[in-house]
Parts: sequence; C-alpha cells; structure tokens
Amino acid sequence: MTSTDHARLTRMQTVLFNAGWNMLGRIGPVAVALIVTPFLILRLGLDRWGVLTIALSLVGTFGIFDFGLGRALTRAVAEHIADGREAESANLTLTGILVLGLFGLVGGGCAALCVRLWVYHGLKIPPELQHQTVLAMWVLCATAPLVMINAAMWGVMSAYQAFRTANLLNVPISVMYYLGPLLILHVWDSLVGVMLMLALCRLAMTVGYGLVCLRIMPALRHARPAWRELRPLFRIGGWMTISNLMFPVLSYMDRFMIATVLSAAITGYYTTAFDVVARLSMITMAVTSTAYPAMAASWRKDPAATTALYRNSILTVVGLLFPFCLLGSLFSHDILLLWVGEDFAQNSTTIMKWLSIGVFFFGMDAVAAGFLDGIGRAEINAILSVVEVAVYVPLLLVFLHWFGVNGAAYAWAMRSMADCLVRISLGIRLYPALADVVRHLVPAGVAGLAAMLLAIPDTTHATSTVIAVAGLGAFYTILWTYALTGTDRTSLRMSLGRAWNMGRQALHR
Repeated sequence: MTSTDHARLTRMQTVLFNAGWNMLGRIGPVAVALIVTPFLILRLGLDRWGVLTIALSLVGTFGIFDFGLGRALTRAVAEHIADGREAESANLTLTGILVLGLFGLVGGGCAALCVRLWVYHGLKIPPELQHQTVLAMWVLCATAPLVMINAAMWGVMSAYQAFRTANLLNVPISVMYYLGPLLILHVWDSLVGVMLMLALCRLAMTVGYGLVCLRIMPALRHARPAWRELRPLFRIGGWMTISNLMFPVLSYMDRFMIATVLSAAITGYYTTAFDVVARLSMITMAVTSTAYPAMAASWRKDPAATTALYRNSILTVVGLLFPFCLLGSLFSHDILLLWVGEDFAQNSTTIMKWLSIGVFFFGMDAVAAGFLDGIGRAEINAILSVVEVAVYVPLLLVFLHWFGVNGAAYAWAMRSMADCLVRISLGIRLYPALADVVRHLVPAGVAGLAAMLLAIPDTTHATSTVIAVAGLGAFYTILWTYALTGTDRTSLRMSLGRAWNMGRQALHR
C-alpha cells in the first residue's frame, strides 16, 4: 500500500464517505422492511409469519460456525495488501472461502438433521403447517454455505475498502429479501416458495460478491489453496469467537435478569427504551467496519496513518452520535409519549436517558475494540469480554435490587464507560503513538458526558432547549478547537462551503 493510499484512507472525508455507504446499506433495507412487513404478515398469517421469523433467526446461528475466521481473514488480507503480497493474499482468500464454505456445509447439514425434531417435537406449529415448515427450513439450511462464503468475500471487500461497490450491490439484493417473498406469495402461497426466493437472493449476493472480488483482486483467478496460512487465522479467529459468544450474553442478560428479579411485564419498559437507543448503533457499526481493515493494514508500517485513522474514526462516531444521544436524552419523555404512549413515557424516560449515555461511550469503545483486533491482539478483547460478564452480572443483580428497572440502565451505562476507558488505555499501552491522539479527544468526551448528565433530571421544555443549544454548542466548539487538526478544519470548511453553494443553487432553480 503506497503512502498515497494511506493518506486517502486516513482522511476524515474517507471515513465519512465509507461510513455513509455502510449506513445506506443498513438503513435502505430497514426502511423497505418497515413498509413491507405489515403486508407480509397479512399475506402469510400470524402462524406462518411466526414460523418465518423463527426460521430466519436460524440464519444468525450459522455465524457460530465462522469461528471468527471471517474477521481474521479481513485483517490478514489487509496486512498482505499493505505489504504488497497480492499473490499470497489471493491464495489466502481462496483458502478462507473454501474453509468457510465447508464450515457452512457442515453447520447447515447439522441444522438440517435437527429440523424434523424441531418442527414436530420442539416448536409449537399447527399440524397443517408442519410438512411445509420442514421443507422450508431444509431450503434455508441449504443456504448455510452461501452465508459463510458471503461473509468471507465481504471481509475481502472490506480489506480493499470497496464499501461503495459492496453496498451498491447489497442494497437492491437486501431489499429483495423483503419484496421477493411478498411477490412470490401472489403466485405460490407457501413458505417453501418464500424460502426459495430468499435462497435465490443469497445466491445472487454470492455471485455479485464473487465478481467484485475478482475485479479488485485479479490474482484470485490464479490462486491456489494455502492451508498453512490457516493456523494463525484460527488462532486469532478463536479469540474473536470467544468475544462473539460473550456479546449476546452481554446484550441480552439484562432483559432476562429484569424478568427474573422484577417481572416480565417490567422488562417491556426497559426493552422499549433500549430498542429506540440501539438504532444508533448503525452509526457506530458503519464507521467501525470501515476503520477496522484500514487500521489492520497500516498499524505495523505507518503509525502516523494508524493514529490519524483512529482519531478520525472516533471523531466521526462521537460527532454523529452526540446530537442524537443528547436530544434523545433531553426529550426522551416526549419521544416515548408520541411513540408508545403515556405509560411507557412515565416508566422508560429515565432508562432512555442513561442508555443514551451508554450508547455514546459504546461508540468510542467499538473503535478501540476494532483497533485491538486490527493489531492482532484479539485475545485482549476476548479476555475483557469474559471478565466483563463476571463483573457485570453481579453488578446488574445488585442494581436491580437497589434501583429497580432503572438500575439496569445505570449498570449498562457504567459498563459502556468502563469498557471504553479500559480498551482505550490498553490501546495506548500497546501502541504508545495513540497517547497524543487520545489526549486531544478527552475534552470532547468530558463535554459530551457533562451535557448528557445535565439532561438526566426532568426539566421543562424551555430548560431542555437551553441545555440542548448550550450542550451542542460547547461540544462542537471543543471538538473543533481541540480534537481537529488544522488540515481537518480547512477540509471541513471547504466541504461545508461546497454543500452551502450546492444548496443555494438548488433553491435558485
């Protein structure tokens, strides 16, 4: 990778550009899903819709058979590209695709063997739907190798920073995941037809990803499997698997604990607020999926590029998250009142305020976690995840007894802040070049936390508005003054100037 490539990857515009495409790839299909889902439920009926949602959740379990190899492959390919080892990178890519495809075949086969047991003896499915459900799930299990191969090829495209191309391909196919079933139901009123349509979408994605990989990596046409390369991938991937297994525990433990300690009904107050705030994670994931392969490519040979990318990624995350977190916290009661009614507004407002703080720090933590994976220290994230579970569960239990359902939000916010501080500190210890970057980011983080703490007490709309204006003004002033470099400020002025001129020209037309 040339110095010009490094400069391009670490510019703020590049981070925003790739994050924007990743956001489009997530938001576009979600918007279509919100429109199509009611019609799909009406066409399928509640029983078949329930079966479909259960079946689709099965796809998520296929990722268990990845063993972290997909993310490890992204890192390895990025490093090979940075070192100019195109041929070795192609051999490694082919090996990863073959191995993950095999894992998918084994995983899908195991799932297929269990389908009849699930349908006839596990799931409560009406007898008239059981045969149809078995066939539909078998079709879905057959797509497991495609799911795994697609994950491997997405990793390769990420390593090459081909997010624009990948998302231009992703969006229409992902949209068809929702439109396709609705269309097929008009000619074939069966879950089997729905699953076949989903399988065709997955196949189309595999073909599309394959063509993109061949274009960005021409050496792949002449690649040969390199089985010896798998050992370091499995070592890193194994640690990543531990982190992946801990993540759902940390993500859903609070809900189960609330239902156990308090009641299932009260859990709804927490999950409703959480679901609102959790949508902001799309911003975090859009940025971190861009930053991770770039940091993996540059960390060894170009500390300046790596620290610039680290700084710009955190700046992008906090810059985009903060207004949503602050305004969501200040006006949480009004948001919940309009969306789900007075009962939830009364019981979930405080929860939403504290979760907003947690989401703000979770964004920075995700960048720090991606950095640790990118420099090949995935074992640190894995160990931290295990320690986190050991500490978080007792803390959550105590807070639920002391503070009721609000205690779960306090514990989650504290965990996010602690994770952020620990991972950033460890990153500095392992990569001292980050120390100066973090020093310039601290004032913005403190200002953001202070503004959101001011939003915790219940206030009038006038007071909330004052806090919003003052908080946003102070945060972005500090961000502009202390966190951005002179080059960043000049670049942003030019970008804002161009946007302003384009807007004026559009209005005049």
